[in-house]
Amino acid sequence: MSLSDQELKQLTVDHQLDGVGEVCPHTLNIALDGLKKAKSGDILVEVTDHSIATKTIPAAVKMNKLADHLGTVKEDGNYYIYLKKK
Repeated sequence: MSLSDQELKQLTVDHQLDGVGEVCPHTLNIALDGLKKAKSGDILVEVTDHSIATKTIPAAVKMNKLADHLGTVKEDGNYYIYLKKK
């Protein structure tokens, strides 16, 4: 499932995760820790400046069936990775 940038920005975010300044695997660990604390159906967004995280986080949550990757928005040098916990 992938939404447009505008649709993603309009979502009500339940958890915002700060991964700015971090690199893999720390960016992935931040997402996984956030998902552990979230309830099913919660929307999480991780903000990061590490471009590789835009590939590793969606792949890991899909492989482990933890969340759906709703999309990623790039804005002002940061990436906003939107996830919905299963």
